[in-house]
Amino acid sequence: MIRSILLTTLFMTSGALFSQNLKPVSYQDGSQKLNGLVTSNAGKKLPGVLILPAWKGIDDEAKTAAVELEKQGYIAFIADIYGEGNIPADNDAAGKAAGHYKQNYTEYQKRISLALEQLKRAVHPTGK
Repeated sequence: MIRSILLTTLFMTSGALFSQNLKPVSYQDGSQKLNGLVTSNAGKKLPGVLILPAWKGIDDEAKTAAVELEKQGYIAFIADIYGEGNIPADNDAAGKAAGHYKQNYTEYQKRISLALEQLKRAVHPTGK
């Protein structure tokens, strides 16, 4: 029972930490809306890191990495590869979605490029 309470508290705390340190960024690939996340230190003169999440999309591992990078003095941007409404529900769906980008690598490269542009805007918001 105590272990369950501790785990629940840990998950609630980590969710609050993510929501404080990561800000949503919406961007587009044609008509597909993409929803990335950027650390709260965006706009400062700091180096940037682009995070490409694992095959299930933006998850707690990617969010933790971004928060840790922020603590080390980086601006981190987590790319949304799949797009709004396309988050895999399970391993089979994740395999299918990831397989699509493996077969259509130019689409994957485009999504990475779009995310990189968002990171550049976070690092240099005035375009300088």
